[in-house]
Amino acid sequence: MYIRNVTLENVKSFRGKHRFELSSGVNYFVGDNNSGKSSVMEALLFLFEGPSATKWTPEKFYSSQATGATRVEVDIADNVDALVEQDKFKVLSEFVFEDGDQRILRLERSSESRTVTQGGKTKSVDVKAVCFWHPERKQFENVTGIDARVKAIFDFEAIWADAHPGDHIDFANTKTLGRLLDSSFKRFTSTDSWKALEAAHEKAFSADEEGSFLVETQQLASGIKKLVDEQYGTADYRFDFGLPDASIFMKQGRLHVDDGAGETPADGKGTGMQRAIALAIIQHYARSAALLDGENKTPLVLILDEPETWLHPSAQLRLGDALSSIGEREQVFVITHSPYLIRKFDSERHLLTVLSGQGDARKIDPSTKFGMFGVGEPTWGEINYRAFEVCSNDFHNELYGHVQRHLDAQKPEGKFAKEHEIDNFFADQGIEKSKTWIRTEVLQYPSTLPAYVRNSIHHPENEMNKPFTQEELRDSIKHLVGVVETINAIA
Repeated sequence: MYIRNVTLENVKSFRGKHRFELSSGVNYFVGDNNSGKSSVMEALLFLFEGPSATKWTPEKFYSSQATGATRVEVDIADNVDALVEQDKFKVLSEFVFEDGDQRILRLERSSESRTVTQGGKTKSVDVKAVCFWHPERKQFENVTGIDARVKAIFDFEAIWADAHPGDHIDFANTKTLGRLLDSSFKRFTSTDSWKALEAAHEKAFSADEEGSFLVETQQLASGIKKLVDEQYGTADYRFDFGLPDASIFMKQGRLHVDDGAGETPADGKGTGMQRAIALAIIQHYARSAALLDGENKTPLVLILDEPETWLHPSAQLRLGDALSSIGEREQVFVITHSPYLIRKFDSERHLLTVLSGQGDARKIDPSTKFGMFGVGEPTWGEINYRAFEVCSNDFHNELYGHVQRHLDAQKPEGKFAKEHEIDNFFADQGIEKSKTWIRTEVLQYPSTLPAYVRNSIHHPENEMNKPFTQEELRDSIKHLVGVVETINAIA
């Protein structure tokens, strides 16, 4: 089960409606600073967890100068029928419907205070309530109360770039570290050590064992009985202390670190080490049995905000591998500025969304709209260009080669477009022959910038021409992108 899409309406800098399609695996969000990447993640948490006195408040979360309510809507897909079979979610069974080839639940949270007629009664709904779309009555209805059951649909773990990483070295069983410990605990309960602990606990808390704690409590129970019998009615009372389950043990646990300066709790170390530990836990989780634990029925949704911080390139690549592994079983969201991290992008299993600009000038491009050289299959050169405006020689070669193949296809069988034909084609597209390419001391000719840059890349041994500048590479790629887009539009 995963979040198939999310629609933001009047959320922070998003005025009006903006819809984001999502992958069940890894979802990369890249692009300009302040373009709204984190706002998309906050919107998901706003919907599932609800506003509080400090989180997602109107003055910080609602879009200023917007017309209409602030609203977030999502579709949950895959395995929703199994969800509504659980006792606490049965009330949602009539809200599941077909959309395309998937069974989905659609839910929303809105700042608009309104009344909804459901079950023959009128109910008031505001931002504290999550509503589900009823496919027959064609309206959003609140049938789960305020938030408790909605919060239980997914386990969210969000690690923000500006948050204290120690907050995520967390032993709760809804977190990655807690799930690892819980998986280990399940294995531990089958060992002789656990059986010995059970026997010791039975002896310490037995009602028949002299000196046991339970014998000590009998006097307390007798005192309570005497007072209640006098004031209310006759009854017997007995204390019982069962063996604590895993969650109790986890709450008492702490991770300690000894880096040569003495052992201290991990939450007492520096921010860099804490973040490294938190990311290491995530990577270990990707390789652990906890990921395959069928008893964890609540899907984990992992949100990482700029996880590349303090990681060198090779570590970023390893983190990318780990996130891909987690993405095979859980939904992952990654906000990143790192070209190294998105080298692990797989167009078959992942989705990459590029945000640029702000307000009315904001542009949102999902990777399904990429693929200048094959729909839906962007190359690393194109991803880095669109996401980070990184202009590389490789991307220049890809663009130039695409134009060359286009012209080759128009030639008779076995013939290929020659260099001057390609250059003349660029000139026909409005690119000026502003450069001069010197092939030999006696052979030189006018050239467009794309042809000049291409020749410089392919003939580094030719020292008679000045090296192209980074600005010229950028201008040349901009020209080539325009030409390729024109070719693709005609095709």
